[in-house]
Amino acid sequence: MSTLQATSPSRNRLGGLAHTRDTVSRLVYVEFATRHRGSALGWLWAVAPPLLMLVATSFVFTRVIPLDIPDYPVFLLVGILAWTMFARSVGDGTTALEQRRELVLRPGFATQLLPIVVVLVAFTDYVLAAPVLLVALAVTTGVHATWLLVVPVLAIQLLLAAGIVLLLAPLQVYLRDVRQVVTVAISVGFWLTPVFYEKEQVPSEVEWLYTLNPMQYLLEAQRELFIAGTVPDVGPLALVAVASAAVFACGWLVFARMRDALPEQM
Repeated sequence: MSTLQATSPSRNRLGGLAHTRDTVSRLVYVEFATRHRGSALGWLWAVAPPLLMLVATSFVFTRVIPLDIPDYPVFLLVGILAWTMFARSVGDGTTALEQRRELVLRPGFATQLLPIVVVLVAFTDYVLAAPVLLVALAVTTGVHATWLLVVPVLAIQLLLAAGIVLLLAPLQVYLRDVRQVVTVAISVGFWLTPVFYEKEQVPSEVEWLYTLNPMQYLLEAQRELFIAGTVPDVGPLALVAVASAAVFACGWLVFARMRDALPEQM
């Protein structure tokens, strides 16, 4: 009897984790399917926007304002895909609670899963577009074993995005201006992150601003792994990983503190 009693809490925890996993998987599927339901291209819309952005930006910065960056199409594609995943995560995650009001009002539902689901949907879009990137890389710069190391870098980016939306989503419920601020911040962040240019092209007097941008380090790491086939400096990535974990922990605690009062504000 004592053995059964001792193992029961562990089984309950495992059952709870399995239930959470199934809930998240189902919500991601529903969110993704709903987004593309009824459209002619369907899931191809996950690939079309970054590719169109690639064509337009590549034309501007190779023909109109040449930046003379080697292998610029794949250089740009790595940046666009990574930034698009981050921007969609934060932008859509900020309004995740408003968009799924019926779940927020459901008693006992783990509301904190909703912003995280949005981040995972954005990651799904990235995964669907990844084959295009990998084929382009194979044709231009070749296949590198370092591609496999992109997985932990993407995990850090997902952790960072999840932490940010856990902070912003409940604030949006209380203050509707948050969404507008986030939209502006994402637009400005695109230009202040080396998505379409190299970090070395940044003027020295504003370099300090870029050192505060975690997406700079994540983008540079992905380019080194994908294009150059080299392992990036672990030091800055470790700092970004620690900072991302801290942001996630802070977001989780803030959300937990505000969760019970959210239905009253919906």
